[in-house]
Amino acid sequence: MSDWTIAECDGVEQLHDISVFLLDLFSEVFGESTMQSEACQIYNNPHASFPMLVTNDSPIRIRLSQSNLAFWSQTIFQLSHELCHYALRQHKADKSVILHWFEEIVCEAMSLYCLKYSAENWDSCSLSSANPLYSDSINVYLHNEISKAATDEFKRCNTIHSLSLYETGRISESRREGHVSERTSLYQAMTRNPQSIHDICHYTSYINEDGLTIDFNSWLHNNNRKLIRMLQNIQPVKDSH
Repeated sequence: MSDWTIAECDGVEQLHDISVFLLDLFSEVFGESTMQSEACQIYNNPHASFPMLVTNDSPIRIRLSQSNLAFWSQTIFQLSHELCHYALRQHKADKSVILHWFEEIVCEAMSLYCLKYSAENWDSCSLSSANPLYSDSINVYLHNEISKAATDEFKRCNTIHSLSLYETGRISESRREGHVSERTSLYQAMTRNPQSIHDICHYTSYINEDGLTIDFNSWLHNNNRKLIRMLQNIQPVKDSH
């Protein structure tokens, strides 16, 4: 964690231990060079409305929004989401480019993946010495997330106009039930193809001129992986390029 720091807060030791645990996983999935590309500080603000990757600070920061850091499942869920945003950021020629609908689906799927990994590998986290059976609680949290009702708003965005409303209205971030089905499908694909997760980092290289869709035909021409083909199926506006 040479380029990572943890801000002082209540429960800082627990946050540190989970951060080390997840950063080891992210370094394995996305590569150590990716996860050490940019200095970052992790902190918790119990009064914040939501967690986020704060990029207008130096160093950039990951803000969690937990009322109590003793709720480790929520820490894993929130932190892994923002770590995924961090990983995606490192492979952008222009770090200001964000396709929100795409990144939210990817990062939410990655949070589920990390919950599953944490439950299965809990004994590798130093906090397991304090509660060796906590994996059961993580599995319950994972089950509850997967079981959330889907409204399928995103699936109905089959025109550029409707997708633009979904993107610019930031529904992708604030009304996540709209793409629960896509998130869960991607999570399942990630569990089957973990070696391909890092390929997602290159998505901005294939954003079409409309700024809303991805040229999956070109992406698959350069990288014909199952996970990329699955992502193509998620995009509601069919690529005609």
